[in-house]
Amino acid sequence: MEVRPIAELMEEMRRRYRRYPSLRAEWRVLMGGDDHGYGDFFFHAPRLGLWQIKGEMMSPFELLGLGARFSVKRMDEEIRRVMEEGEPVPFGLASFHPSSRNRLVVASGVGCRTESTRRLSRLLPGHEGAERRMREGLEELKRRMGRGKEYL
Repeated sequence: MEVRPIAELMEEMRRRYRRYPSLRAEWRVLMGGDDHGYGDFFFHAPRLGLWQIKGEMMSPFELLGLGARFSVKRMDEEIRRVMEEGEPVPFGLASFHPSSRNRLVVASGVGCRTESTRRLSRLLPGHEGAERRMREGLEELKRRMGRGKEYL
């Protein structure tokens, strides 16, 4: 799994969402926290894969994060069941298009909210390594931006 910027993942999801209109009603979103205080957004489309965005809110309007795509075709039903647990909650994410700062990629709708995403994470092959790389990448982004030292 390659860890990538949010903009690239959202553009990839947008392309697949538009390319497969018959699957649009099947997309699921699960939001929750990890064991390290970061927020997780999981987007699942049957037969297309699962995307994870891991991040930290820098302000009410800015999510600093990274993400990865997982191939999970053999476990679609089990993942779908886990992703439908939790309380329904509206969500919205907007990111600049990866190749043009004049365009936005927007994802919005109703997903489910859970306290911990650990149960879903256990179903994903290679998740531990990708999870570690996302956390390390976020720490590096925060360091370069001078964030995360507000309380020192």
